[in-house]
Amino acid sequence: MARKSSIGIPWLIAGQFMNNIGMSFIWPLTTIYMHNVLGKSLTETGVVLMLNSIANVCASTMGGRIFDRHNPYTLLLMGIILNGTANLMLIFWHGWPWYPLLLVVTGFASGWLNTMFNALAASVPRQKVRRTFTLMYLAANLGVVFGTMFVGIVYQMGMALLFSMTTSLYVIFLVIAIFEYNVDSSQVTGVDPRQARDIRLPRANGRMVWTFFVSLFIIWLLYEQWVSNLSVYMTNLGMPLRNYSFLWTVNAGLLVVIQSILSLLGDRIKSLYHQFFFGMLFVGLSFLSLVIAHDYPHFIFAMVLLTIGEATWSPAMPTLVSQLSPVSAKGRYQGLVQAFCAFGRSLGPLFGGLVIDNWSYKALFLLAFVILMLVLGINIGVVHWNQKQAVNYMTDDLKSS
Repeated sequence: MARKSSIGIPWLIAGQFMNNIGMSFIWPLTTIYMHNVLGKSLTETGVVLMLNSIANVCASTMGGRIFDRHNPYTLLLMGIILNGTANLMLIFWHGWPWYPLLLVVTGFASGWLNTMFNALAASVPRQKVRRTFTLMYLAANLGVVFGTMFVGIVYQMGMALLFSMTTSLYVIFLVIAIFEYNVDSSQVTGVDPRQARDIRLPRANGRMVWTFFVSLFIIWLLYEQWVSNLSVYMTNLGMPLRNYSFLWTVNAGLLVVIQSILSLLGDRIKSLYHQFFFGMLFVGLSFLSLVIAHDYPHFIFAMVLLTIGEATWSPAMPTLVSQLSPVSAKGRYQGLVQAFCAFGRSLGPLFGGLVIDNWSYKALFLLAFVILMLVLGINIGVVHWNQKQAVNYMTDDLKSS
C-alpha cells in the first residue's frame, strides 16, 4: 500500500471521536458495575481503577518515547488492535477476575492511543497545531456525548451487548486507520526516526513544562473525585443514579458548546497561559460549590463551573507543551502529558477515599478547592518569571491561530 505524504487532520479528528465513544462506554459504569453487580467494595474498585490508570501511565510514557523513533502508523495500529481484542474478550468474560484484568489492558491501550493522537496532532504543520488540538478536543467530547447518551440504555440490555458494540467500533476504527494513517514517518514526526535523540529543554522551558506536568497530576487527582466518589455521595443524599449519569451528559454537551465558542474566538484569545489559569480557577470553584450542594440544581451548577474550567484549561495544556518542546521530542513530551494525567487519575479514588473515611465529603471538596488555588498561584508565578526567557518552538503558529 502506497504511503501518503501527510496525515489528514479530518481523519485524526474522526479517530479521536471514535476512540472516545469506545472509552465512554466503559468508564462511567466501572464503579457501579463492580460495586453493585460484582459485589466488590469501593476499596477494591479503587484499586482496580488505580491499576487501570497505572497501565495508562506506562503506555503514555513508553508510547511518547517510541513515537519519536519509530513508525507512528504501526504504533497506532498496535493500540487499536490491543483495545479491540480486550473489548472482544470482555463480551464473553466480564465477571471476576476477568473484568478488572481486561480493564487494565484497555487502560494500557487507551493511554497508548491517546499519546499517539496527541503526538500526531503536535506534529502537523506548525500553523495548524493549535487549531488541530482544539478540533480534536471537540471530537473527543462529542464522542463522550454520544457514548454517555447511549451507555445507560445499552447497559440495561447486558454487558455482552455493550462490549459487542465497542468491539465493532474498534474494528471500524482499524479499517479507517489502515487506509488513512499510513504516512511516511518522517513527514509525521518531522525527523528521521534514526536521528531522533533525547533533547534537553532550555531551563526556562523545562521549569514551566515540569510545573505544568505536576499541575496536571494534581488537577486530575482532584477531578477524579467527580468520576469516582461523587456518585456515592449523591446516592447517599437520596438521588437516583440516573441523576449522576446525566451530569456527565451535561458535561460533555457543554464542553462541545463552550469549546466551539472558544474556537470561533480564535486569535482573540491572545494568551494560552491566561486560558489555562482561567480554567484552573473555575475547576476550583466547582469544588467550592459542592460544599454547599444538597439538591440536584446545585450539582448541575457545580458541573457547569467544572465544565467551563475543563473546556478552557484542558485543550490549552497540550498546546502549551507543544509550544515549549522541539519537533524531534513532541512524542516524548506529549506522552508525559498523558502520563501525568493518568497518574493523577490512578491515585484519585484512593486519595478521595482516604479523606472521606477520615473526615468527610465536604472536607474533601474544601481541600480540593484550597489545593487548586495554591497550584494556580504557583503556576502564575512560574510563568511570570520564566515566560520571557523561554524558547517558543511554534511562534508562527501562535501568531496565525
